[in-house]
Amino acid sequence: MKLKKILTISLLITISACTDLDIAPINVLGEDDVYGSNDGVLSNMARIYSRLPIEDFKYYYPSGFNFSGTQYKQMACLTGEAVGRDTQGADNEGFAYWDEGYSEIRDINTLLEKLPAYASEVGEVEANIYLAEAHFARAFTYFALVKRYGGVPLVDGTIDYPVSVDIEGTRLFRDSEEAIWDFIAADLDTAIATLPEFSPARGRVNKYVAAAFKSRAMLYAGSIAKYNTVNEVQDQNGTAVRICGIPAARANDYFQAAYDAAKLVVESNQYALFKDLWKADDPMAQKENFEYLFLNETSEDIFVKYYDETNATHDFDQSVQPNQTKTGGNDSEVNPTVDFIEMFDGIAKDENGRFDNIDDSGHYNLFDSPLDAFANAEPRLRATVMLPMSTYRNQVIEIRRGVWTGDASGGILPLANEGDIGNCNELTDPDLHLASALGANPPVPLNPGDPNGETMNSAGANGPVSNWDFGNIGGVYLRKYLSEEGVTNGFNSTQSWKEIRYAEVLLNQAEAAYELYEGGASGDNYLSVAYNNINSIRERAGANLLTSEGELNTIDIVRTERRKELAFENKTYWDLKRWRILYEEQNNRRFRILNSFYSTDAQQYFLSVKFQEPRAGFQYIFTFDTRYYYQPIPASEINKNPNCQQNPGF
Repeated sequence: MKLKKILTISLLITISACTDLDIAPINVLGEDDVYGSNDGVLSNMARIYSRLPIEDFKYYYPSGFNFSGTQYKQMACLTGEAVGRDTQGADNEGFAYWDEGYSEIRDINTLLEKLPAYASEVGEVEANIYLAEAHFARAFTYFALVKRYGGVPLVDGTIDYPVSVDIEGTRLFRDSEEAIWDFIAADLDTAIATLPEFSPARGRVNKYVAAAFKSRAMLYAGSIAKYNTVNEVQDQNGTAVRICGIPAARANDYFQAAYDAAKLVVESNQYALFKDLWKADDPMAQKENFEYLFLNETSEDIFVKYYDETNATHDFDQSVQPNQTKTGGNDSEVNPTVDFIEMFDGIAKDENGRFDNIDDSGHYNLFDSPLDAFANAEPRLRATVMLPMSTYRNQVIEIRRGVWTGDASGGILPLANEGDIGNCNELTDPDLHLASALGANPPVPLNPGDPNGETMNSAGANGPVSNWDFGNIGGVYLRKYLSEEGVTNGFNSTQSWKEIRYAEVLLNQAEAAYELYEGGASGDNYLSVAYNNINSIRERAGANLLTSEGELNTIDIVRTERRKELAFENKTYWDLKRWRILYEEQNNRRFRILNSFYSTDAQQYFLSVKFQEPRAGFQYIFTFDTRYYYQPIPASEINKNPNCQQNPGF
């Protein structure tokens, strides 16, 4: 049942936020003030933009959007991309994006209804652009709702309660999930048809932003149609409405819509993969090119949430910075896993595709530096992950689990099996020197025969250590998005968030194309498009190119490329959900970490791979609760609205 209404309590609009639109905030205004001038409408749009549910640096999954506190838990630590000290197992959003979402929709719908009457005052062209932006914002908001809850009440108009309807008129049924996705597509089509090719101002959307976002949304819908197995139906006064799930027959419709939207962006030639610093056969240039694009404005930017010292800052650097370079506050919350690192090309791997740290005789491979183990890895890895002994802010980042002082002349046997689930402090090797905490990090003589000679701290400057403490817990750090300049306090980071960049559009198109190819769709040469897009991404990354279209023979190739390229951009969690493989990947799962040790006898490093070490009673075991493919609607909404059926399992 589609109800094109939404609750409006007051004709007064409170505007309390301003984005990068350079319009001063306005407090309480009447309708003529809001819609009767460009400044009034622009201020209203600024408020709408500021409340878009963008999962950026200030998105904190336990608490919500625009969070202003310290971010201890990180989304990447729910996906296997990383482990984090404060993310001890599978978890879900700790807030309900419901009232906030419908509040945003209410304001958007009010603008859509009120503004046309003031078009002559504002200007017809400008008014139409504002209306198109509102359609984009409404689609963006509904996307945040539907990917969490499935079908939700679909509203696209306003009513006054209690003037126009009684309380029953506000108790809305949920619409089908399919209807919500179709509504999102329609809103975005309106935006695409009306918005200009170039943004009217920095931070505002244009037609290609809308098209790029449509490629994301429709790809999600296609995946739900193809892979979802939940079929939740509600009887709404004799009509059966599928509130969770989409008919499988619609999958190709949505994949085609995603493909066509991405194609529109690609053929506009308005955006491109950033390669200004890139050089063929120059791994360092390729690494620096990838690092640069997340810290600067580039040709790849499609939709950006801007931060600066004047208007808004965040605490990303505080959360992920190495302990060694921090100036106070938090650190080390994101420690990429070996499971993630193994996705990259150029790393020595065994017959099972796992990182190969053991030689043919069963001893550890030895390296002058831990970096040598990754010397041939695609440069994108080192631009994403800060490996042990990497240079950051003109310092060598010393990540070490311990120092081993035994005889290495015959090789060094593994200290523990990869499947060991204990803490390294449980090992009984007398030659192994560990730190219990960063404050209890004993120096070890590099020459046991000269106790007054040169020493090395067991855990370096960052850990890992055996007990609960600040510092690293996974053996590597996150590099992507991390500022080279550091921060002077916890909350003055100013990197802007690349919500949509061109690489995602290419990956959206590649995935949709491969799904259409597998689904037998007619039209473009879908396999060729997927092949070319994947190779474009791989070339820029310095990864191995596919040698023929025939080599692209499984959707997993496309998905893995997406996971590497978009890692730590808050995309993987939702990808694993829409592919319906999160439980498959996390069923009593422990993720693996990279422990770096120094041998005083060999004067070289060896790398040990093991499961995440338990600390302070936390086991770091991940099992995804499949009920959360659809999240629970807040109980407060169910209690006040008996027509709103709860999702299955809650």
